[in-house]
Amino acid sequence: SVQVEELTLDEFNTVRGLNSPSKRANKQPKDTALFAKSGKKGRKSIDPQADKNDKSNALPSNGENETAQKKKKQKKKRETESYFRVIVRDNGCGMKHEAIPNLFGRVLSGSKYGVRQTRGKFGLGAKMALIWSKKSTNAPIQIKTAHMKKPGEIGSHCSICVLDIDIYKNCPRVLEHKKQINNEKWIGTEVELIIAGNWTTYKARIVSYLQQLAIITPYAQLELTYQNFAEPQRDMTIQYDRRSEQMPPPAREVKHHPSSVNNILVQQLLERTEHGTLEKFLCKDLAAVSPALSKRLIAELGSGFCDSMTPSELNDKKVTKLVQLLRKVELFKPPDGSCLSPLGEYNLNLGIRKVLDPDLVATAREKPSAYEGHPFIVEAAVSIGGKDVKEGITVVRFANRIPLLFEAGADVATRVAQSKIRWTNYKIDHKRDRIGVFVSIVSTKIPFKGTGKEYIGDDINEIQVSVKRALQNCCQQLRIHLTKKHALRDIKERRSRLIKYIPDVSRSLFDILDAMRKRRLETTSGHFSSSPTKRRRVNNNAATKIMGKIQSKELTEESIKKCLLKTVENQGAGIDDGKDSLESAKLKSGKHFQPLFLVPTYYHDSEDHDLTHPLFVFRPLERVPKSQKK
Repeated sequence: SVQVEELTLDEFNTVRGLNSPSKRANKQPKDTALFAKSGKKGRKSIDPQADKNDKSNALPSNGENETAQKKKKQKKKRETESYFRVIVRDNGCGMKHEAIPNLFGRVLSGSKYGVRQTRGKFGLGAKMALIWSKKSTNAPIQIKTAHMKKPGEIGSHCSICVLDIDIYKNCPRVLEHKKQINNEKWIGTEVELIIAGNWTTYKARIVSYLQQLAIITPYAQLELTYQNFAEPQRDMTIQYDRRSEQMPPPAREVKHHPSSVNNILVQQLLERTEHGTLEKFLCKDLAAVSPALSKRLIAELGSGFCDSMTPSELNDKKVTKLVQLLRKVELFKPPDGSCLSPLGEYNLNLGIRKVLDPDLVATAREKPSAYEGHPFIVEAAVSIGGKDVKEGITVVRFANRIPLLFEAGADVATRVAQSKIRWTNYKIDHKRDRIGVFVSIVSTKIPFKGTGKEYIGDDINEIQVSVKRALQNCCQQLRIHLTKKHALRDIKERRSRLIKYIPDVSRSLFDILDAMRKRRLETTSGHFSSSPTKRRRVNNNAATKIMGKIQSKELTEESIKKCLLKTVENQGAGIDDGKDSLESAKLKSGKHFQPLFLVPTYYHDSEDHDLTHPLFVFRPLERVPKSQKK
């Protein structure tokens, strides 16, 4: 949950202990000339009373002028920078008591030498918040956390830490660091800070980020509360409830792939290795290197390298030669995606339906692939319709389950959706339909472009091909539904056209039959109205029967109209939209239906709980107890 409270200057000074509201209200500046604005020609006003008299004489004394002045002051007040108290709270595992100062008050305190998918971009979010608070308000931040040492274990104490940062020495300046009894039996972290900013300008970005975050994390509950004590009418609350109980599997740390290493990384691995020879170093500290392949690599390196040499004997030149060889060899197996943690098609579908409520949604996930030794998985979804979705194509992008808001035009997802997909082939009008395109890429190393890390370039062919295939798969699924929908629509339109012309057709039929009846009467009396060669042969019994019904007024224009309408209605029976059919099925059966999603088996490695069938293999997401197996 995120709570934002807007503070005025007086409220901020009160919180910081700079002065009291009573003293501030009565305090007047000593030198008024310092606060006087310059005139039209650049002259400063010396006499405030004279300026006041001039303004009172120049402005008309009516209600419209007072209203205009109030609106002008209010607008000017909103445009100026304000102060905000931001409180962010979660229910995660918390932080250790002794690690809090370095986690918040030291930049680049961690290391990312292991190969594992991590959320975020820089790993500097907490530090950036602290530096922003120090830069804008010079106020320290307050951290409250309760650490969970073991799963399900609630700590007896929680930690309270108030700290600042020494930017020159890059070290935390702890003002308060203590423990207290955890009476709330709470687990998680709460961070409180005071910053300066402009809510009106960046409100739309914050709301959009929270909405996209709710799509990519349907298993979490998100809440944003904004309070303005000076203007309560501007208060707002946004909440996205938890919808899914299926958490993505945690990412696993694996060894570095030889195709992804560089000089610095290899030097660090050599310094930290526990193996005594170069051969064991290649086999144990790198992935996809067998003992036989390591011997072939050492032999390819030539003179100066041998199997028994120690890692410490490799100097800078030898490290460079080793790295060049590792990046050229093509015999290494490509890295698999077992170490990654994608959201999953089920969760992605639920997230989109929870936030946007579209008419149709299709999801797809590509097989794990790799670029430059880094594995990645692409998940995509395409939706039709939904609330707050504009006409045309709207692209929503995620990298390691984090929304990307800026520089969307240069992103690989946007370029593929705009130029690589032929939407008309899938019965989709990309100009008039409200299309939502969602692309999520997870990898051990996201190939961001630019210093802001806000978009993924389309220069990596492997990622571009995976995104294109995933979107085409989604469009193919939608094409089946849209084809059926268009066919039902054509049947309904044909039905409405037939109903439209039923009155005219029934009237014409009755007139024809009535004319035939009159002509038959004339024929029986000896008068022929036309040549016998022009009369068609008819069944005399059927004709006599129909003529009798017309004579007895059993067959009228209204009865013909009712019969035609009943026939058309029978032809259109059972034609309903998918939503109506589903709702009617729910009402009849009294049961709650859940959509079924088939997850690719290559993501789940365990085969212990498979249910085999000649046509398919069913693999449950959760383990089945032995007592329940048959």
